[in-house]
Amino acid sequence: MKRVLLFSFGLLLCLSNLQAEEAAWQEQPNSLSISAGAISGYFVGKSLFSWIPAAAGHSRHSKYYGSYGIQYHHQLKKWCRLGVKGTWEGDNYDLYTGKNDTDVRKGITFNNMVSLVASVQFLYLTREHVQLYSGLDAGAAAYIRDTRYDAGFDDGNGNSHPVNVVWLPAVNITPLGVAFGSWRVYGFVEVNVGYEAFGKAGLGVHF
Repeated sequence: MKRVLLFSFGLLLCLSNLQAEEAAWQEQPNSLSISAGAISGYFVGKSLFSWIPAAAGHSRHSKYYGSYGIQYHHQLKKWCRLGVKGTWEGDNYDLYTGKNDTDVRKGITFNNMVSLVASVQFLYLTREHVQLYSGLDAGAAAYIRDTRYDAGFDDGNGNSHPVNVVWLPAVNITPLGVAFGSWRVYGFVEVNVGYEAFGKAGLGVHF
């Protein structure tokens, strides 16, 4: 008899938790979050393929700023949500006339990657305080190279402040994302492969 009562109590508890989870995403299906991370596939590619930055001259003293984003999603089903993401990533480096220590600095280049993508996320574990999900994003990105030459230098064509823009496809896969906290206010961490930062963390709210 005790076993039957314990089993019944456990079953009722599980059902009540499922109903609470169901009500939560239905009552507050929208989410807005901000994030920060480091090193996207673009910036790995920028280091490997010189045609992307096409830097004029020799570069030194590189400074990486990180990757920052804002995300909005609307939950259509308990297991699926659709949304949009905006991301910025950047760095800069000084330009010199050569590779020697005695060479003169001739300017500085700022590199900016701005992306706007559509996003779909698939939730395969939903609990009161933890969610596991994967995702796929696709859209477009603008790679903006802003070079500012010091007095007396230019890009060889007489331009002291050339700005070059390259349009690129933005595709990303999120193999694993973990959201934690309450349903209303939550934190999250992600592993990404593509235009997003490989390691990413953020905060968000449901409403």
